[in-house]
Amino acid sequence: MRNIVMVTYDSLRADHCGYVGYGRDTTPNLDAMAEDGIAFTNAIAPASRTNPSMAGIFTGRPMVVRDQVSNPEHARHHLARHGTIAETMSEQGYSTGAFCPNAYSSRYYGFDRGFDDFEDFLFSSDRYQEVFQKHLSESSIYTIVRNFRNYLRREEAFKTWDRYIDNIEEWVQEQGEPFFLWVFSLDTHFPHLAPREHREWSNLFEQYYYNWRCNQLIDDLDPDLSEKEIKKIIDIYDDSIRFGDVLLYELQSRLDEFDPIYLIFGDHGEGFGERGIYGHFYPSLYEENIHVPFVVSGRDIPDERIEYPVSLLNLPSLVQDLAESEDGITIPDNEPVVATDYDGRTNRNLTAIKMGQNKFIRKKSDGIATEEFYDLGIDPGETRNLVGTDEHVEAIEAFRMIAERRDIHETELLEIESAVSQLGKI
Repeated sequence: MRNIVMVTYDSLRADHCGYVGYGRDTTPNLDAMAEDGIAFTNAIAPASRTNPSMAGIFTGRPMVVRDQVSNPEHARHHLARHGTIAETMSEQGYSTGAFCPNAYSSRYYGFDRGFDDFEDFLFSSDRYQEVFQKHLSESSIYTIVRNFRNYLRREEAFKTWDRYIDNIEEWVQEQGEPFFLWVFSLDTHFPHLAPREHREWSNLFEQYYYNWRCNQLIDDLDPDLSEKEIKKIIDIYDDSIRFGDVLLYELQSRLDEFDPIYLIFGDHGEGFGERGIYGHFYPSLYEENIHVPFVVSGRDIPDERIEYPVSLLNLPSLVQDLAESEDGITIPDNEPVVATDYDGRTNRNLTAIKMGQNKFIRKKSDGIATEEFYDLGIDPGETRNLVGTDEHVEAIEAFRMIAERRDIHETELLEIESAVSQLGKI
């Protein structure tokens, strides 16, 4: 059985990675791994934010939520009901370990299920739960206190890979083989804090000023950004990607004797003013928020480039192939790929379906749906909605039927879960 290392990058857009075609040299190590492995150029995250996306990736099933996506009970229930990658690997005799400084995929939400060792770098569990719950309730004073503490101690969103790479190496050295290791990098997440030696496109002043500017944009649904500001924000983002990419070099150097297979992917993307939204703090199923990098690399992994859409929901089955099969990895078929999310501002359920160059988005609330359809081959920025035109009429109807069936299925699941919950109270 092969050792397996799964690396997640937060907020990493596919179109800012070299192997997908980005003009800047942001990801030299990822690009090299893509050259010698399976490069998925059209990978799609299950959702546009960490918590629902990672819950889906860990189980291979989308997290069905209609409200309060950050409610920990949703993730805990989903992970317990479907089981996680780590649980499966543990049952197969793997030592399992995780290093994840992201609070939204921490033990607080149940992501430690199946891991022998799970380091999320959170302070006292009881105290953290109290503070974090107040943060979720949108209490600004607790958010300020929490962020200030984390900045001083370089915790959570401020914790860079170089502060725990030694812990990762030490854990691996202490394990019997085989091992399954999950490493989560926040380096590509806001705030974008790249050390001086890794900054190519910004200086120290620009890094701090435009991070402060980004913070102002988080709650602004229609930011008034100049072209210069957008460029500078992208500069500090790209620098953070370049720094985060060095993690792959370090992992390969330090773990070389264990000859692991690597699965590297982004949990979701990041917006830069497209459609009037910066970041990923509001759900969006447009390409900038769900099109992510995905690379599988290691000895005996074939050199292959997969251009058609592939969902990260396939990741558990791919890991199983790598762990169990001597015949290599089974590439997912070219079939419709679905992403979902919930927009609490408008109480709308969001569904995106992508196949080939076609993309369908449905936003539904109280039985009323709005629909969008894009031909990404000629409109990669999703600027011209073809619903209501005389173009792609049959394709739109086919996508509409898939969305309807999925909506009915999710409604039935929620109704069943509610009924079971009520029975348990009797």
